Amino acid sequence: MGRFADSVPLPRSVGATLREDQSLASLAQRLARSEACLRAVLPVLPAALRPHLMAGPWDDQGWTLLTRQAAALTKLRQLQPLMEQALEQQGLAVPRIRLNALLPR
Repeated sequence: MGRFADSVPLPRSVGATLREDQSLASLAQRLARSEACLRAVLPVLPAALRPHLMAGPWDDQGWTLLTRQAAALTKLRQLQPLMEQALEQQGLAVPRIRLNALLPR
C-alpha cells in the first residue's frame, strides 16, 4: 500500500484546479464576466422578465443573454440599447449582445 499511496496525487479543490490550469482559468474568467454582465443588465429590465433570463456565453464577439421564453426575445430586443448602456456604465461594454431562446425540442 505504501508504493500505491505515494503514486496517487493529493486531491485538489475545484478552485485550485481552475486557477492552475490555463484553459480552465480562461473558462472561469469568461463565466464570471458573463454573470457580471447579467447582474449589470437586470436592474434595467422589467421585474417580470428577470426570472426568465440566464447568462450565456461571453467571448470576443460579444455576450449572449438566454431566455426560455420566445416571447421575451421581442421585449429584450426593444431593451437592447438600455442593456448596452448599463453594461458600458459598469465597465463591461461588449461588441454585441446576442439574444437567444432555449426552446424545448
